Amino acid sequence: MKRIFPMLLCLILLFCLSACAYYPPEGWTKKHHTYEEVLAFAKAIDPNATVEKAYTDTVDENNWEFREWDAVINGVPCHVSSISDWVWNRGFAAGEFIKVYYRIDTDYDYMVLNNILSQDYPQWKTKESIRSKYHHNTNTIFAELILSENKMLSEDELEQVWQIAFEINNRYAKHALERKVGFCIPSPGEYYDAANEEYVVKYNSHTYIKELTEEGKKAFLQKYKENWALLESDLPVKD
Repeated sequence: MKRIFPMLLCLILLFCLSACAYYPPEGWTKKHHTYEEVLAFAKAIDPNATVEKAYTDTVDENNWEFREWDAVINGVPCHVSSISDWVWNRGFAAGEFIKVYYRIDTDYDYMVLNNILSQDYPQWKTKESIRSKYHHNTNTIFAELILSENKMLSEDELEQVWQIAFEINNRYAKHALERKVGFCIPSPGEYYDAANEEYVVKYNSHTYIKELTEEGKKAFLQKYKENWALLESDLPVKD
């Protein structure tokens, strides 16, 4: 009887593991993609695209892996990359286990936006982390408004910010492949402090413009004012 119980546990464990299934998106692989694969990816976007054969491997602070090849797509210097990403299990205990796969992506959209900002809108910056160039979950690249001091903007200033965001978006959309652009405007923000089990106000946060429509504008202005009003609330303020 004593032998049966451990054997039963092993059988249950084997059943659980075999019941876990992983279904990566089409094109995702268990190892880094080859040069031929990334070249085909680039040429599917632009038949005249070029990709250098040499690559650079990078591992960021969160252990995401990036293998980048220098490329030119639609005349824009950029990269085509093989990038590590997670696939969650299905079946038994769905969403409890992960496997690392590799997907092909390009920072073309990021470079298009960055070029527009650096040339004509120096007050706006994109994040410089390598992950932000390829982040695909939200399919959005965010541009941040850089202010000399973190202050609440007036109605006229907000209107000007909105018009500039609209202008940047129109220029970007003419050349972008698939990612949208969002905009980060400095403001306080409310966050949950898990360590102290309380909500706090972070002074150096942002309000986001995600949709450049009339409804999106109303939502942004309302949220922006609510975020600045947090400084008058009873919540603790942290930098």
